[in-house]
Amino acid sequence: MKPSQERNDNFGELYTIETVERITHISKDRILVYQQYGIITAVSSAPPEEPRFDDEAVHKLRRISLLLSEYGVNEKGVLALSALIDEVERLRKEIRFLRG
Repeated sequence: MKPSQERNDNFGELYTIETVERITHISKDRILVYQQYGIITAVSSAPPEEPRFDDEAVHKLRRISLLLSEYGVNEKGVLALSALIDEVERLRKEIRFLRG
């Protein structure tokens, strides 16, 4: 396991903000803004100034990167689309559960 990664049995791999920046090509400042807006969530912050992110956060940030670069969506559009995509995913899970 790389030094920038940790293992957490509840969440799988945890990544430092530097690793997430390298993986997603999104700056640390933007990552923190997306965290502030609630688009992604740090699953660990020990110490608080060193947030750790899971695979779900990395996936969401890659999606944001794609929306920005490939589709030309602006920041406000990214926020709106991210909320809609999250809601669609939540509803899909609920449907799968109900069909169970």
